[in-house]
Amino acid sequence: MLPAIFTVALAFVGVSFGAPASLSKRLPGRVVQASTTAVIDPVGVYIRATWAKDGSLIAGYAATDGTQHVLRTARSTDGGLTWAHQGEVYRADKTTHDIDNAFPLQIPGGRILYAYRNHDRPNGSQYTYYRITISYSDDNGATFKYLSTVAQRAASGVNGLWEPFLRVANDGSLQCYYSGENAANDQDGYMRQSLDGGKTWSSPITVSGAGVTSRDGMIGVAKIDNKGNLMAVFENTESGFFSIDYVRSHDDGKSWGERGRLYTAANGGQAIAPQITNVAGTLVASFMTDESIGDTGADGGQMKVITSTDGGKSWGSSVVTGNVASHWPGLFTRDSTHFLALYSKNGLGAVSQVYELEN
Repeated sequence: MLPAIFTVALAFVGVSFGAPASLSKRLPGRVVQASTTAVIDPVGVYIRATWAKDGSLIAGYAATDGTQHVLRTARSTDGGLTWAHQGEVYRADKTTHDIDNAFPLQIPGGRILYAYRNHDRPNGSQYTYYRITISYSDDNGATFKYLSTVAQRAASGVNGLWEPFLRVANDGSLQCYYSGENAANDQDGYMRQSLDGGKTWSSPITVSGAGVTSRDGMIGVAKIDNKGNLMAVFENTESGFFSIDYVRSHDDGKSWGERGRLYTAANGGQAIAPQITNVAGTLVASFMTDESIGDTGADGGQMKVITSTDGGKSWGSSVVTGNVASHWPGLFTRDSTHFLALYSKNGLGAVSQVYELEN
């Protein structure tokens, strides 16, 4: 079952974006390539996507423009096959600020929220203040204004805030997940809730990392069903190397537990930067890894996905959805049989590619 927000959006769109058969290339397992690679922005990184109220797709991502970091949006009217530059969310001088980790989300009513890290580093390297910020757009992502700060704190040792992830709960509340450092070797996952569309935020609950010394990070969350069962995935170092773990919630994100291992890279490699989405009942989890290409480091390795048709109890073999020199992948459920692989690729920039789940 698709998450409710996707079901509404797909009903609004009312069309299928399946690619011509000539573009299809069968890959191992259930995942089938259904489009060529589409460039979103030649200098874009860390891409995430959402619906707009007119049925188009809005991609959020970071870029560099001269001496400035910029958070941008791009728009697709054909389901991610092509993209056009749309607007900007925020820009700042990169010698004094660090802005990145874009995450756009359309909420009920059509407003688009855009979460991102928003840090001060006056000398160009040393951080002095950390924030997770929310901006909003009421014109389908063309222009944005500041809305709120989800979490913030002054820098003190290693205590950064990173990688926001937004979702709407079944009761209509908004949840923002993010990572918070405790020390160089320890980071936890947190969630704060908003009951007013992101204007104000609750105190945090711990999603992962309590009682564990590990760099838990890059949280992604997906519905398992429409009964409040969720799965969150995240990278971790509890075994001394990066692998992918998960936790579950049975109350729509209010509490979390049942920590377990989702994926361990083969051949002494590492797996990092996971995300997860639900495609009409099939869970699709992504990550990047160097397990098949030698000890090059996971960042710049391959984007791979694995799928589960039993609520995450078991997973199939991995399938490559982004070739070597891919970075910081994301996922987006486009319709009941297709998802977008979103990543940055050396020589291309921010890209998307459509994949189909076989029947």
